[in-house]
Amino acid sequence: MRNIQLNEELFRQLVSQSPPLSPAEIDHERGELSLMNDRVFAATFGDNKHNEIITGTVNAARKIHAVPPIPPIEHTQVQDIDLFDVFMRGMIGDLTGTGDSVSIAVELQNQKQDGYAVRGIITTGNAMRRDFKKGSDYTQAPDVITLHFLNFKLPELAERKMFCSRIINAEFESGTPFLADKYSTYFIELPKMVDFKKADLPQEYHDLWDLCCMFRSRVKKFEEEIKVQEITNPTALELANAVQQAVAPSTFVDEEARYRRAFEKFQDYMDEKERRRDEKERRMIEKFQDHIEEKERRRAEKERQMIEEFQESERRRAEKERQKNEEILTIALKNNAPQSLIKAMCEMTGITESRLAELKQLAQT
Repeated sequence: MRNIQLNEELFRQLVSQSPPLSPAEIDHERGELSLMNDRVFAATFGDNKHNEIITGTVNAARKIHAVPPIPPIEHTQVQDIDLFDVFMRGMIGDLTGTGDSVSIAVELQNQKQDGYAVRGIITTGNAMRRDFKKGSDYTQAPDVITLHFLNFKLPELAERKMFCSRIINAEFESGTPFLADKYSTYFIELPKMVDFKKADLPQEYHDLWDLCCMFRSRVKKFEEEIKVQEITNPTALELANAVQQAVAPSTFVDEEARYRRAFEKFQDYMDEKERRRDEKERRMIEKFQDHIEEKERRRAEKERQMIEEFQESERRRAEKERQKNEEILTIALKNNAPQSLIKAMCEMTGITESRLAELKQLAQT
């Protein structure tokens, strides 16, 4: 917690040091914004605005599978976000909404997040419990639809080519849908759109395609996108207009840009801090490894010395034993011991014929 507080203080300090943008810079930055930017999303749909667009977006997804449209969404709420949270903790401007017997949730995720498929199902579960208290009549539970606009591909849907996937419950063995009309989770993978052309898609996909074009496009490309994609869907056109209105205030664009630039500096600082930490850790590991290697070298050297000392001791013992055996054999030769005894003594002590001949000469002197 202490580190988070220190990081937040540093981040806000960098923001305060970032100079205001010029009018030309503001115009440029405004054009680079998109609806997948969490603050743009929040500015567009905050304060219970444009609920008809949310309703139309949900119905565009449901239209693909010939599911009846939902009643109008009457109340929406965008998650309160703080710019430090947005940039540092990855929070997003998610939206929840309710209408007559229906509850919806819309989530946007720009960067790939491990386990997002699980997060998506959990979001649906949370929406099921919203505004439904324990002990209530379950037959009155609202229908729940969640939409997830993703700027990456889900590993769990790698084999799925289409950009929109509807996830429902089903009985395992037969595959029969279970409460499919009541609960649906939609994963909309925007990068998969590059593999299609609007004209090649079934007609029922066109409304969602138009809306997705607005979600993934930068503001400065809206007019071009509307023309190229031949967008006539009123909901998509209204969405483009709503986003342009949301990013119109210069103060909004200035703040967004200054925070982003501060974040880039902060990220550089954190990367450098991480690099230094890694370097320190690397040196500590190298020092530890050197210590272990030196310790192993000394152990091996000590073991080698012990082996050499043992071998030298064995050599001396063997030499002493050899000399003693030869002295005994020499005495036996001087005393004219029987040849059978001499032969047995040579075999027992390992004295060779040539050495025996030398010892016989010594015995005669």
